[in-house]
Amino acid sequence: MSFTRRTGSGRPQHTSRREDHLIVRNARVQTTASSAAIQAQVSPSLGAPVISRTIRRHLAEGHLGSRRPFRVLPLTHTHRRLRLEWCRARGNWTAVEWNQIVLSDESRFNLSSDDNRVCVWRTRGELLNPVFALQRHTACVMVWGAIAYNTRLTLVLIRGTMTA
Repeated sequence: MSFTRRTGSGRPQHTSRREDHLIVRNARVQTTASSAAIQAQVSPSLGAPVISRTIRRHLAEGHLGSRRPFRVLPLTHTHRRLRLEWCRARGNWTAVEWNQIVLSDESRFNLSSDDNRVCVWRTRGELLNPVFALQRHTACVMVWGAIAYNTRLTLVLIRGTMTA
């Protein structure tokens, strides 16, 4: 004995496959738009009114989720070229040569809460895609430190921003 689903059984869908594709396409074009904004944008073209939960469900079916964007520093082509040249010049160094290098780094800490929270619609594998990256420019407190092969410098507190 086999069972088949009768056509017309169950709750009818409010949107067609074409309208579902329109919802997903709008989210891919405007990655920072909320589900309510996507709903307001596509509702005139849809035959029946849909709620934002339906929009989120269709986006999830299209493998899109609302996730925090990856924050990056703005790098120009010159920055990238200079970094590549630096790496190529030191590609064949020995351990003795690397022991003479002092590595330094700075870390920044935001003193206020991050109230500029933005989410983007992207799939799981698109974290480092530059389309979904937001550049960060906020006032902060910075600390700087350096380390060498056999020594460590004390941590330095820097107020404001570092430009060099």
